[in-house]
Amino acid sequence: MVDLCNSTKGICLTGPPGPPGPPGLDGLPGYNGSDGVPGAPGQKGEPGINGKRGRIGVPGPKGDRGQKGEPGEMGLPGKDGVPGGKGARGAKGEKGDANNDVILEGAKGEPGPAGPPGPPGPPGPPGKRKGKAQLQENVYSSKSTALGEVCAVPNDDTRAGKAEDRSPGPSRKAECVITSVGSPVHFVTVQQTFGTWMREPANVSDERIWLTMHFSGSSIKEYENSNALLNDTYRIVNISGFFHGCGHAVQNNHLYYQKGGTNVILKFGLDNASLSTLLIENALYHGRNYLFSNSKTYFNVAVDEKGLWIIYASSTDENIIVAHVDEETFSVIRHINTTYPKSKAGNAFIACGIIYVTDTKDMTVSFAFDLLKEKQIDARFELRSSQSVLAMLSYSLRDKNLYTWENRSLMIYPVHFGR
Repeated sequence: MVDLCNSTKGICLTGPPGPPGPPGLDGLPGYNGSDGVPGAPGQKGEPGINGKRGRIGVPGPKGDRGQKGEPGEMGLPGKDGVPGGKGARGAKGEKGDANNDVILEGAKGEPGPAGPPGPPGPPGPPGKRKGKAQLQENVYSSKSTALGEVCAVPNDDTRAGKAEDRSPGPSRKAECVITSVGSPVHFVTVQQTFGTWMREPANVSDERIWLTMHFSGSSIKEYENSNALLNDTYRIVNISGFFHGCGHAVQNNHLYYQKGGTNVILKFGLDNASLSTLLIENALYHGRNYLFSNSKTYFNVAVDEKGLWIIYASSTDENIIVAHVDEETFSVIRHINTTYPKSKAGNAFIACGIIYVTDTKDMTVSFAFDLLKEKQIDARFELRSSQSVLAMLSYSLRDKNLYTWENRSLMIYPVHFGR
């Protein structure tokens, strides 16, 4: 305004302000200013959403031991431990009362009077004349063997003293062949399906009873007498190795049994733990090819009036073979092939030198074989009506009865010999 007035050399008067002009164009952005003074902290916000779980960190140092907690609930029973050592034999208990379920053998009576002489037989054919007649081999004997008396001793003194009156064939059939068995007597109930119970066959004064539980194990139970068995009071006898099957036997304070997994029969001393071995060659002894499948048995040891026997199956033709064993030397005297296939057999026992074999259901004795004469004989009879598992079948020389382990019970069958 001053320049305008000066240029015109006139008087310049100041007029009123004009109206505002239009807005100018936007200028260029300015430079960023410096940071201001920090303001006061705001209020605490709401918690955020939980993030993803991070990786497990390194374990920290072991903390202090806490206080002892309350006892927990009782757990399940553990497996049986290794059997302990053989304990000392306890004192003999007082003699208990006789039990009605036990068959007691009374004292042997006096011989009966001599019977009347029989009618004379027909005359025989004329023989060749010789100096002296050769006497036949004695069939009856009044002397006792190491295992007990022979099959039977006639009361007729005249018969016992005359060689010409003795006839081996008919007499053996009449006195030694089983014709039937009576109704069983229940002895005691057990929990196991398989097992064996044994007594001394010849030593009647020894009242001990031995039990093997199951068809395999490394120890047996010894009971002082029948009352101890009824009360389940026993001691454990640890044997060598482990047994297999249900065909064991006790004879003269020794236990005879198969050494599991082998074709070896062991003779184990029950009081001194002595040990003898007997190898049975060409015998089935492992796998599921049993001698008697019903009782899981490969070898069946038997004791009768004629000695010690071992029943087994041939690995060649699977027939039933019987080995006659010398007890003193523990060696085989001879092997007898019955020619009877094991596939038809359920169980077997030996009495008076004759083996009796049951059918596959163990209900009938369907085959008999004379081991001394090595020929089959005619003997067939019903054994039982039950079809339960017959784990054990054994003839007892002690009381002339059959012992069985069936349907979780120990049973006694009276035996009837032919007359």
